[in-house]
Amino acid sequence: MLLAPNAHSRTGYLAGSDRERLDGITWLIDQGVHALVAARGGYGTMRLLPDLPWDRLASWQGWVVGFSDVTALHAALATRFPRATLHGPMVASLPRDPRGAALLVDWLSGHGPQKLFEVGSRHVLRPGVARGVSAGGTLAVLAALAGTPFEPDYEGCVLFLEDVGEPLYRLDRLLTQLRLSSRLGRARAVVVGRLARCGRGEAGWRDRWRELLLEAVPDAVVVEGLAFGHGGVNVPFPLGVEVEVDTIRGEIVWGGG
Repeated sequence: MLLAPNAHSRTGYLAGSDRERLDGITWLIDQGVHALVAARGGYGTMRLLPDLPWDRLASWQGWVVGFSDVTALHAALATRFPRATLHGPMVASLPRDPRGAALLVDWLSGHGPQKLFEVGSRHVLRPGVARGVSAGGTLAVLAALAGTPFEPDYEGCVLFLEDVGEPLYRLDRLLTQLRLSSRLGRARAVVVGRLARCGRGEAGWRDRWRELLLEAVPDAVVVEGLAFGHGGVNVPFPLGVEVEVDTIRGEIVWGGG
């Protein structure tokens, strides 16, 4: 395992200056690594998008792994290259997430499971079968990317969403932003993972959240409460591949390529 030179750097709330962090990515790729795994989340990836080493990334064939703030990098890469990335645990969370860690090793070893998630009746908000390219990540980051050149392609997608620490009114605002900008209406299915520490102290917030979600995507299959994102278990899965959500069979699978 190689650490980027900026891994222990600090510039305010960032892991080094933008230049240091960009140089860290370039250095790792030039060392021939097979995966770029984010150390932790927070904020700052969006700042790097215009100046990423796109020429090196174009010829590099490894995995990009992470979630939360790394949603911006997943989305930006999807706009440039027809290549899968991996939404999954970061280095800092691996010791407390043995299931996610084991599955991450499987994916990085070329043995990722075809069945991404089992979907029980308790998860289904709107039943059906839908197929599309997987996209998404943290709701707040996706909303922040709307209208930029780096947002994902929502057309006919299966949209995965999760978030952390948001009160209900902010979840409402984020959904509404994507709905009013005509992003959500393009998705064939919406799959929601953990909403860790959201709605804290708000009675009945989850029921209201589900109502808001169904309202925001009136024509999509909707599944909620799966084990990915911020929380105890963060099951890794690929973005940028064709997946199928089938609430009849009770599963989400990917096409294997």
